[in-house]
Amino acid sequence: MDKKIVVVGANQTGLVFAEFAKKAGFGVVVYEAKKQDEVAYNWTDDMVEKTFKEVGLPLPPKEVYTRKRSWTFVAPKKEKNILVELPEEELDMAIYRRPFNAWLLGRVKDLGVEVNYETAVKRAVVEGDKVVGVELMDGTVISASLVVDCGGVNSSVRRTLPDILKIKQEVDKKDTFFVRRTFFNRPEGTKRPEFTNKAYLKHVDEDGISWCILSHDEKEADVLIGRVGKMSDETFENALNDIKKDNEIVGDTVVNGGQLLQIPVRHPVARMVASGYALLGDSACMTIPMLGSGMASGMKAGKMLVETISNNSENPFDIKNLYNYQKRFMKEIGGKHAAVDMMKNWLLSSKEGEVDFLLNKGVVSKKVLIEASAGHMVVLSPVEMAEAAVKGIAKLPLLLQLALLLQKMKKECKIASNMPKEYDEVAWDKWTAKYEKPF
Repeated sequence: MDKKIVVVGANQTGLVFAEFAKKAGFGVVVYEAKKQDEVAYNWTDDMVEKTFKEVGLPLPPKEVYTRKRSWTFVAPKKEKNILVELPEEELDMAIYRRPFNAWLLGRVKDLGVEVNYETAVKRAVVEGDKVVGVELMDGTVISASLVVDCGGVNSSVRRTLPDILKIKQEVDKKDTFFVRRTFFNRPEGTKRPEFTNKAYLKHVDEDGISWCILSHDEKEADVLIGRVGKMSDETFENALNDIKKDNEIVGDTVVNGGQLLQIPVRHPVARMVASGYALLGDSACMTIPMLGSGMASGMKAGKMLVETISNNSENPFDIKNLYNYQKRFMKEIGGKHAAVDMMKNWLLSSKEGEVDFLLNKGVVSKKVLIEASAGHMVVLSPVEMAEAAVKGIAKLPLLLQLALLLQKMKKECKIASNMPKEYDEVAWDKWTAKYEKPF
């Protein structure tokens, strides 16, 4: 049978999938709307080193990454800086996205994968309930046995899918992070800050986060300002001025970045597949809801997808088989992300002063901050629960809310991680209703 796969998007997730699929014996062609040197964001993204071992890739060259310093979390009123110090061997890799993308591109080209830049995909070509290819902006129709959509949060392919496929066409703005990440000069004579990587939760009491990081070479200040749903120029300037007051290392000269970007920060979509079609990476909302980082989960999901289509020689691209890819992703990763999304939503909806109390009193421990920011399920032992109760007893109603939240997160993780064993439309719809109910 024809085994041609079209990948929409030459980002990191798309290229990792393309490498694995080509090695598995599939014909692969990649289409990317942007120029080659504009594909990846011109900044770093964090990933644990073991991700490469888990997916079966070597570590990239040393010039592609550095080691992340330990995070310091700052509550809205800035009364306390909470340093979450980790041993050096447990620190994340800070990967330079564009050099990393170039390294992955070299690997797929060495395998003979065709990668077409400045070639935008207009829409999916659908026959009945099956995706059979894509149409390019110039009107050219490309037939495919499988279309792998790595087109991001605003994928042009996903939004053209017919309702019969039951795949979410648009991601709600309230489920996206509007982000401006700007690198400023570090003024001469400024002291090296005690806390080099500061993350501001509910910064200036708004729905979102900001951070200020001293760059690895200590010559620049990496400032990110992100808000859920929308971000005006006024919101950005207000937050930036607050960051500058708190961090003398932020100069007035923009060295790099500054563009407004949109990143999904929600639980994974309930339907990722149809016959001949699979969502992968940001287009499936595979990012960690708390921070928006998605490279690691996208790479792991890419390997899962290749293994799924490789394990069925007769009907690898049929929905009955592709369903197993989503089921595995939700079990291993997606369920945890759904639970973290509940925590994110709770934090964003909290009343003024509540986040300060929880962080300053240590009710939300360093362990919780580490686990949630990494996209892991938060599980506390009886002893840890008792310690949190003692610290938070002054605000018992808030403490009870937090305890109830943890119970709901555990329940949601269980529901999300346990899709029906076999593909069945009725059972899938019922699972979707339960999965989406808390949101």
